[in-house]
Amino acid sequence: MKIRDIFFWVVCFFLVGVLVASAAHNFTQAYLISILIIALLVAMLFAATHFLLLPLPRGVVAISLAMFLGAGYFFTFNYFQQDPAIIFDKKVEITGTITEAEQRLNSQVLRIDNIQLTTSRYPEFKYGDTIKVIGVIEKPTGEFADYYQKEGILGLIGFPKVELLSHETAPSIKGTLFKIKDYFIGSFKKVLPFEQAAFLSGLTLGDTSEFSDEFKEKLRLTGTTHLVALSGYNISIIIRYVGGFFALWWVTKKWRLPLSILVVIGFVVMTGAEPSVVRAAIMAMILILADRVGRVAYIPNVMATAALAMTLINPKILAFDIGFQLSFVALVGLIYLEPWLRKKFKVKNEPGFFSWRSNFWTTTSAQLAVLPIIIYHFGFISPVSILTNVLLLEFIPITMGLGFFIGFAAIVGYWFSWVIALPVQVFLGYELTIIGIFSKILSILM
Repeated sequence: MKIRDIFFWVVCFFLVGVLVASAAHNFTQAYLISILIIALLVAMLFAATHFLLLPLPRGVVAISLAMFLGAGYFFTFNYFQQDPAIIFDKKVEITGTITEAEQRLNSQVLRIDNIQLTTSRYPEFKYGDTIKVIGVIEKPTGEFADYYQKEGILGLIGFPKVELLSHETAPSIKGTLFKIKDYFIGSFKKVLPFEQAAFLSGLTLGDTSEFSDEFKEKLRLTGTTHLVALSGYNISIIIRYVGGFFALWWVTKKWRLPLSILVVIGFVVMTGAEPSVVRAAIMAMILILADRVGRVAYIPNVMATAALAMTLINPKILAFDIGFQLSFVALVGLIYLEPWLRKKFKVKNEPGFFSWRSNFWTTTSAQLAVLPIIIYHFGFISPVSILTNVLLLEFIPITMGLGFFIGFAAIVGYWFSWVIALPVQVFLGYELTIIGIFSKILSILM
């Protein structure tokens, strides 16, 4: 067996171990249950190799060790994540610096260390502000408990008394990136109608804080939520534009690599480091490095490396983050299922008018791959998803590109950004109309 194959399988079974521990961690005898499940899997592997007459005893031992290491890593992470100092169900006073701040239509969601608080929309607080909070900390329970655990949020406070003590004193890299993000969103609002500005913020920066519940439902019904959930699709567009920008300014190939990687990392941090975009960024950087050194990247190992890196940072992401699961499974569909379907149905290689053929098979492959996850978590499949995406996907890259140009043009002046916003309004109007029409049709039929 080649080294690359050994690496792939060891990583896969390490992730299996993490998954086993994730499933067992809420039980009283979590350690014992995990050991028994892994032992059962190992026994099944031994039985399979014996039945198939495969000489893999060393491989089975390595795989078994990988699973136990994965489970051990999860429990170690979970142990150190706990904070016994938190006092639940009593009024407490907390002073700290805001590490995350999300402004929504009617509220704000702030985070101080491992405590998340929801407060009124105004006065507005920003990343880096130091505040004093007086309220009751509640322990996350119910169906979202594991999600909060994955996020490292151990306590929730609903609408406490909040007092601003000071703004961010020394500018940080993260704080600066958030200000750049706010600047772009503000630029969109100045030259576009509210709904179009909100949608463009979602397309370019993954910001959905100002989406109404009605619009979120439209996206769900039409299967277009992925358009505003940053992923490899968005990262590929960013890299394409960044590469073109550097080429335009005569940046040498020697410097394009590190500069492109820095831009991708900055974009990931600025947009909140969602699992799908982190996965895409890691894979993109590996592929860029492989191209730079003249090596052909082995895609299964690129995917395995991205999954391993994200799991090592936070092992709870594997089982408790739907975005992580959808991102990787959809990618598997694009890499393996789409070529098989094209071959099976003898599809022409031409993209078709407005790339309808490419968009059709891309959407179909991704949808089929994630179908079990969507049914399990949401119990709903959009019957118009494929058609809606075929009609939209060809126009998303140019909409994103012009959207970023609005922000850059605003540096020169308002009128310059206003002129660029004119064609953007046409594209956004078309996209929102398609989403609106198909969601209305589906609402009537349902």
